Amino acid sequence: MLEKLKSLSMQAKIGIAAGAVLLAAAGVGLGVTQPWNQQEDQQPGPPPVQEPLPPAPEEKPEETLSVRAGNEVVPCSLYEGSGWSIYLPEGWAAQKQGDGSALLSAPDGARLSVQFQPGSGFSGQFVNLSASGRERTLLFFQGSGEGSPAVAGTGAEGQWDFYGKLFTALARTLTVGNEKPFGEVFVIPQVPDWQKAEGKTVLFLDKDGYVVDEQVQEAVEEFMQSWPVEDRKNYTGQYRINDIQWAGSYTGLTEDGYIDVFLADVQYRVAKGGEENLAAQDGGVRVANGWASGMEGVYLAVSHDGGTVEKTQGITAAAEIQDWITFAGLLAG
Repeated sequence: MLEKLKSLSMQAKIGIAAGAVLLAAAGVGLGVTQPWNQQEDQQPGPPPVQEPLPPAPEEKPEETLSVRAGNEVVPCSLYEGSGWSIYLPEGWAAQKQGDGSALLSAPDGARLSVQFQPGSGFSGQFVNLSASGRERTLLFFQGSGEGSPAVAGTGAEGQWDFYGKLFTALARTLTVGNEKPFGEVFVIPQVPDWQKAEGKTVLFLDKDGYVVDEQVQEAVEEFMQSWPVEDRKNYTGQYRINDIQWAGSYTGLTEDGYIDVFLADVQYRVAKGGEENLAAQDGGVRVANGWASGMEGVYLAVSHDGGTVEKTQGITAAAEIQDWITFAGLLAG
């Protein structure tokens, strides 16, 4: 074999040597993979802990305002006055008025006023429902001296089932500073159950009907007794009550009670020569067929708890009274 190698050419020897070198290198590589040359198997380490990404901040939905009027949800925006705010239904217009007040108006003519009354002489809180023609008005008032808040909503009688609830919900959103003056008002006056029966005006309570005519007559006579002597000369002392109608109702003036107010249409018989005297005085008294009208109206306020009449009060005031705040002061006085 050695001889055979010796007889090989130099070029062939170089090729063999190169092959040996490659084989040795391969042997080294094979040796690394042999079991007796491998290091002890290492257990795989735990997978790297991935830090959870912080949750993305939740996008708060845009705040929407609304009130509920019965089964209907009414979307609103916030109307801000001078130191106060109230919800404004969508589609309504708002108009600023003097002394920081505002008038909110619906397209169909309904309206809600927010006012801050000067000292009225009445301290306390009430809700009043009144009627004028074919409209009704719901008034919320809190007597607190100067700047007493008053919210009054007026709407058509035919839509009152909706508007009565809407005005109540809106009044409860009134915020003055950090206070909600009407946020805890829960007892809202309703039109009382009353009717004409056999020429009498009857207020129906839980079980009985209360006839108001006799008390109205007493109030009329008391009013006539209050006339100055000079004025009495223009009348004979006779009077007639043409009609008695419900005018308004209060809650809040008495504890857990109601006050229903009735207005009497009264005329007074004019004495001979009295018509000329009344015309000269120009006090707004109208005379027709010997009977005078247009004087102060006679009201009867019936206080009850829904079942029993507690008391009645005769009140005389302007027949076309709109200021139920002043009237509340007369009742309280």
